[in-house]
Amino acid sequence: MQEDKPTYTRMKYGLKQLRKDFPTDQKCLEFAFDTLHSAECSCGGTYAPVKGRKQFYCSKCRFQIAPLSGTIFHKSDTPLTLWWHALWVFSNAKSGVSAKEMERQLAVTYKTAWRMLSLIRKALKQDGKLSGTVEMDTAYFGGRFKSGKYNEKQKEAIAAKSVVMGAIERGGKARLMIVPDSTAKTHGDFLAEVVEPHGTRLMTDATNRLDKVALGFNRLTVDHSKGEYARGDVYANTIDAFWSHIKRSITGTHKVVSKKHLQEYLDAFVFHRNNGDSDKQRFFALLQIVMRDAVA
Repeated sequence: MQEDKPTYTRMKYGLKQLRKDFPTDQKCLEFAFDTLHSAECSCGGTYAPVKGRKQFYCSKCRFQIAPLSGTIFHKSDTPLTLWWHALWVFSNAKSGVSAKEMERQLAVTYKTAWRMLSLIRKALKQDGKLSGTVEMDTAYFGGRFKSGKYNEKQKEAIAAKSVVMGAIERGGKARLMIVPDSTAKTHGDFLAEVVEPHGTRLMTDATNRLDKVALGFNRLTVDHSKGEYARGDVYANTIDAFWSHIKRSITGTHKVVSKKHLQEYLDAFVFHRNNGDSDKQRFFALLQIVMRDAVA
């Protein structure tokens, strides 16, 4: 058990390494146990696997632990090696992975592949406040309403879209959140929840919706309406590029994402950005998340 845990010194983590570290369901189960539990029982005994079951028992008091309980693997008939492969594919897919592609990779049904991906995305949560130099912007996703040749129905077209507010630390983490509208109050609520005002340089465009709600921030702006996109180190190009990446990825990989599930997809894009330095670190970070924080 504990002594057999794989080593994680390599930065790259390909299929060869995955199969070497987790060749069997038992290796995956032992990793889950070692991540969530101690090999020593409080009674003084030690835990050992129960043959033929996804459980461990104490050698002294015989107490049993099911390490997959409360995780996305709970009551799943899919072999753990396939789950680990799905997590590996997901962790490497910075532009997303479709259920059809996962279906082909794992040779499972579309329903199984879709459920696996859905459970993985639901386990990814965003938290924590951003600080330092932070870029903030608003984007609009989806909606099939046509605004007309001369944009005479622009208001209705925008109303059909999902409003997403985002903030990115330069060289750091990102936060994206679906919001009900793009009013000044909503901007203020987003700032209060996501960005630390003390010592933060807030980079935005020249929207007047932040004029009153961002008074506690050191706000610096660029005026896109006048063709100004950068003034020294004052710009919001980082978050603009992130919006472009997400929209291209949704169009190219997923084709369309409903409002109901959009936040889960945004959580996935944020996870990949916030864990972008190492393929290996990102895979094991995802493993830790789905075992510690997911709900069955």
